[in-house]
Amino acid sequence: MKDFKLENIHLTKIKPHPKNYREHPEDQILHLVQSIQEHGFYRNVVISKDNIILAGHGVVQAVKKIGMKSIPVIRLNVKSDSPKALKILTGDNEIGHLGEVDDRKLTEILKEINNFEENGLLGTGYDDAMLANLAFVTRPKSEIKDFDAASEWIGMPDFEPKVKGKSGTKKFPYSKEG
Repeated sequence: MKDFKLENIHLTKIKPHPKNYREHPEDQILHLVQSIQEHGFYRNVVISKDNIILAGHGVVQAVKKIGMKSIPVIRLNVKSDSPKALKILTGDNEIGHLGEVDDRKLTEILKEINNFEENGLLGTGYDDAMLANLAFVTRPKSEIKDFDAASEWIGMPDFEPKVKGKSGTKKFPYSKEG
C-alpha cells in the first residue's frame, strides 16, 4: 500500500473505531504496557485519515495507562467508515487466528523466558499457571504426569496443587482431570 504516512500523533486527536468489536481486558493491557516499556513500539497503530483507530486499540489503551501523550502511527488515506477501513479493522483482529501454534515449542520458549527474565512472563500474554497448564496438556504422561509435575517443570513458585476437603480432592480447574 503506497498511500500512507508515518507520524507521531497526540493521543487526544485519535479516537477508537465505533465498530471495533474487540475488548481489551485489564490483564491484556498490563502485558501490553510491559511490552511497550521493555521493547518500545514494534507493532503498528494504524489510523484513518479522519484520525480513527483501525488497528492497535489495545496498544493505544496501554499507552494511555503508561501516561504517554503521543504515539507513533501509520495514517492510511482511507475514511474510517469505508469498506476498506472495516476490512483493515477486521483483518487486524482476525488474521492472526489463522496461524498454527506448535505448543511444545511455545512451552519451551515461555519456560526459557520465565527462567531468565526479571519480570517473568509479563509482556508475553502468559502467566505461570497458564504455562503450567499448557505444558500439562501438550506433553504426554511419560513427560509430565499431572499438573503438579507441570508446575515443577516450569518452576512455578508456591504452588499448592490439591486440597483434601469434606467432598474429596479439589482439582485444578484447567487440568485434564478437572
